[in-house]
Amino acid sequence: MKLAIIRYGEIGLKGRNRKYFELALERNIRNQLPGVRTRTTGSRVYIETGNYVLEDVKRVLDKTFGVQNYSIGTLVGFELDDILSTCLELAETEVNKGKRSFKVETKRAYKKFPLRSMQLSAFLGEKVLERFPELHVDVHNPEFTIGVEIRNRGTLLFSNKFQGSGGMPVGVSGKGLLLLSGGIDSPVAGWYMLKRGIDLHAIHFASPPYTGEKALEKVIDLARLLSMYNGGRELLLYNVAFTKTQLSIHRSVQERYSLIIQRRAMMKIATEIAEREGYKAIVTGENVGQVASQTLENMIAISSATDKLVLRPLVGFDKIDTVEMAKKIGSFEISTRPYEDCCTVFVPKEPATKARVVDILRAEKDIDFSQLISEAIDETKLYRIKLGQVIKVESLEMDN
Repeated sequence: MKLAIIRYGEIGLKGRNRKYFELALERNIRNQLPGVRTRTTGSRVYIETGNYVLEDVKRVLDKTFGVQNYSIGTLVGFELDDILSTCLELAETEVNKGKRSFKVETKRAYKKFPLRSMQLSAFLGEKVLERFPELHVDVHNPEFTIGVEIRNRGTLLFSNKFQGSGGMPVGVSGKGLLLLSGGIDSPVAGWYMLKRGIDLHAIHFASPPYTGEKALEKVIDLARLLSMYNGGRELLLYNVAFTKTQLSIHRSVQERYSLIIQRRAMMKIATEIAEREGYKAIVTGENVGQVASQTLENMIAISSATDKLVLRPLVGFDKIDTVEMAKKIGSFEISTRPYEDCCTVFVPKEPATKARVVDILRAEKDIDFSQLISEAIDETKLYRIKLGQVIKVESLEMDN
């Protein structure tokens, strides 16, 4: 029987609450691999892979938060011949990859097994060397390790550990709403919040005809990518019609304040949706000092438009670090498509960099935000995305 053996990191620190996190991790795996059987014992999650192709299982585990590392193994009985046969198969696979040093590492949880751990490791290592004389033993820095675990249900054998994404299982930390632009920063910020276990959804502000279908397509593709990391859950993308709000601000306020007030309007709309739909926090890709709107003073002015917790996971990042992470998770090529979002529309030539909240409130006092927000939400389209696919597009309906 083929098994995936998952080892977790931070979950192991949760004390009496650990079971809650373990069950969440199991549930997220089953969401992505329907029909598999999972169980947690001895601080590990075991998955019976069934008829799934192992490469498909690996692709899922690579993107499942909560998985620190994992191995693909085979469960056999207690017969020494079966254990040896499987051990030799694992060794042959690694030899065919050009590897030349190894060790055998045995853990004997089932104490009725007649050989002790060291005895079984020595026996199997000797047989591997007899079959593959080109190999040599290196107990300190082997090119591959054959793991053997003697457990109550049988003997589990595996080679190598594959690195997972770490973090916490998605869904254990409440719901958050990501301000998703078409740029580099916001999808990376979203990825980091998924890694902390937040059940993440996204809101995008579109300004047709100033922004086109290609710009929206880019954002949908970013949301599709993030949905591959959210434990098989449905990711909602709210596409807000922002043109009227943006034009009203542009016509009503001093140009130097217009960008800050636009961001405040985004916060107000996001807050309205968050309040009605149960999102506990708003997530942004802001970074101190990166652009004019991201000075401390301006970030304070923007944040004052909401009473929701604002999470900024990239706040202290170097841009180079963000770009490298975007490349790692696969969002960089999407984000750098040459289609602009609403943040590039009506950009002031000399934006205020140290705006005071009192000045911003005075500048926007004649704007009827309640009407603009109501109309924007009424025109919002909701994209339901799951496992990288848009499964439904509908008008947003919220209870008043």
